[in-house]
Amino acid sequence: MEQILDMSVVEELLSFSDDGDPELLLDLIQMFLDDGPSKVSAVNEGLQAGDFDKMERAAHSLKGSSGNLGARLLQDACEQMLIATRHHRLDDSRRLTALLGNRFAEAEVALKQLYANYKA
Repeated sequence: MEQILDMSVVEELLSFSDDGDPELLLDLIQMFLDDGPSKVSAVNEGLQAGDFDKMERAAHSLKGSSGNLGARLLQDACEQMLIATRHHRLDDSRRLTALLGNRFAEAEVALKQLYANYKA
């Protein structure tokens, strides 16, 4: 999980609570799990439509939420997507859409496990 999630970010989120209550962390994970799939779908839809702006907006949003939770591989894929879409690089955008989807799936699994560990 350490490769997928930067646990120092998770620990920092936990440190915001004086009593170690994981409520903030759990809320952020839940928002990511609720909103993330629609962002990945928006990237895919943007690619199909040739809508670089739509891909860029979705990747930007996903980059922020993944960074907040320490999902660095996903955050990096989103950053690469932002660069490709800003420069209207279709081939790079195609390749990065697949990478972004894979990285999201990895982060989703890791964050579901983390959620389950702290929710118990």
